[in-house]
Amino acid sequence: MENENFKNIPITTILLTYLYICGVLYLVGYWSTFDVDVFSLISIYDIPKSFVFPLLISQLFFLLNYLTGNFVDFTTDKENLNHFIEINPKWKGFKRRILLTLSSYNLWLSLFFSYFLFNYNEIKNNSLFWFIFSFVLSYYLLYRFLNLDIVKAKIESLILRLFIGHFLIFFPISCLSTGKIQSISILQNKSKSNIRIESKTIKSVNAVTDSLKLLGFISDRVVYGTLDNKHIYITSKDSYDTVVLTK
Repeated sequence: MENENFKNIPITTILLTYLYICGVLYLVGYWSTFDVDVFSLISIYDIPKSFVFPLLISQLFFLLNYLTGNFVDFTTDKENLNHFIEINPKWKGFKRRILLTLSSYNLWLSLFFSYFLFNYNEIKNNSLFWFIFSFVLSYYLLYRFLNLDIVKAKIESLILRLFIGHFLIFFPISCLSTGKIQSISILQNKSKSNIRIESKTIKSVNAVTDSLKLLGFISDRVVYGTLDNKHIYITSKDSYDTVVLTK
């Protein structure tokens, strides 16, 4: 009964829900860098514009993999997808055990993610790490997706499989990592716009905001902070007349 109800859900509803989830991932990735609770500030209209750029990135990877023929390397007919080398059945004892261990995808991914977890506070604001993290995770999950028996059975076309794989895997990961990388660049003052807020009714606003940087806009609010990242200000549109941005 539940399966029948699920089948009756329009595909457009499922697609829009998925797009909105990806948009939320971008916002969470971006604003978590500044420890801003984005859920208390965003409106439903802020979400669609958040997933456009990450969607373009995921489809760019699809085109690159398609045009270069790399997608052929992602497919395999072997039953064991957990190792990146074939284990000869004739190998026995210590040799077999050590090769099974060292050739395991799960081993190396576990070590990679363990390093991430244990050193999160040190590397959470490292753009290079987020790029490598998203790159490795995306390609690993894409490899697993393309070679699932159920996916092969339902989607016979390899190109269509590749396209859907990028949409389901690269897209959400790109949303989260793009948000993190862009916000880290602002956090570290590598890419920033200085901001000055002018108000006719509040004379002190100009003086307070002379040396601040823009963090972003959420709904009808402008979010900005000090260059040392110690203070963050959230101002509604009723509090200012003009926002002046300078590079």
